[in-house]
Amino acid sequence: MRLPRTSLIVTADDSTGATEAAAACADAGLAVDVVPFGVSSGAAACVVIDLRSRHVEPEEARRRVFAVTAHAHRVHKIDSTLRGNWSAELAALVDAGRRIVLIPSHPMAGRVCAGGVVYVNGVPVAESELGNDPRLPVRSSRPSEALPGAELAGRRSLAEWLAQTRPGVAIVDAASLAEIDELVAIALVADDVVVSGPASVVRAVAGIWSPHGEASLPHPLLPKPIVVVCASLHPISRTQIDKVAAAGIEVVTSSQAREANSEVVAAEVAERAHLVVASSGARSVMLIGGDTAEAFIGDNVVRVFGSIDVGVSLGDAEIGGTLLRIASKPGGFGTPNTLVDLVTR
Repeated sequence: MRLPRTSLIVTADDSTGATEAAAACADAGLAVDVVPFGVSSGAAACVVIDLRSRHVEPEEARRRVFAVTAHAHRVHKIDSTLRGNWSAELAALVDAGRRIVLIPSHPMAGRVCAGGVVYVNGVPVAESELGNDPRLPVRSSRPSEALPGAELAGRRSLAEWLAQTRPGVAIVDAASLAEIDELVAIALVADDVVVSGPASVVRAVAGIWSPHGEASLPHPLLPKPIVVVCASLHPISRTQIDKVAAAGIEVVTSSQAREANSEVVAAEVAERAHLVVASSGARSVMLIGGDTAEAFIGDNVVRVFGSIDVGVSLGDAEIGGTLLRIASKPGGFGTPNTLVDLVTR
């Protein structure tokens, strides 16, 4: 297939999602900048716009997506567990005249869509711990209940749907990276289509834009000293930071008792982290959770080099006048030893 060799524009709804999407693009060999919504930057081969819309009101999320549709971007990254305003964002794209092919699967993280239902490690997402998320509980495992669309089973049914010319949404099953690659290749033939899904979908789009490229990771990956920053309450994150602290790495975190607004807590943690980074002469910072990453990065642009683990991005950003190596990970990703393994690699 042939696509115009313009810059690839990607949108994502939170900061760790944006850097994860950027890493998927950098893994394909693209030069990638993550740019906060409303901040201008120079043109890179790929620009990921961090909409920071996961926790805003749905109408504000719609406004932010609509504001960037003029770029004719081809992929919108959503949370792999269906949290956030993804349905409002995709509906805004439909209103802007785009057709949506939603592939809500991230097999590398154990998340797949089958029969129109999203599963996390074999459990419907709304019946998993995400159904009890204190801030964004997932109410339904079936995306079509939040965003009406055609539930499709594979490439043939998608091709038939795309042969129609009317606007709409297709929600397509996929259980493997190979299936996602096939679906994305079919979808992007149509100029009016925006492909949407988690990082595995972004990876497939990037592979089409840069079919023979590969990431160029710096050495060392994480120059020492390293500071780990975490405002996430996810049990996996808490176990990870306990283990990395026991390994002697400095950790800046919050109380596990969440009594205040999450953004307020993340801002307070980020403020302390900036002081610790400055006083310790840290060269690398690991950010755990989307609120944490947004608060620490602020309005700065991150140049992303690639992935160093599933969902874990690596890049550089100038923050407070200092160039820092930035690793960023969603709160619920990884094993108990993920952080320890990364800092001791």
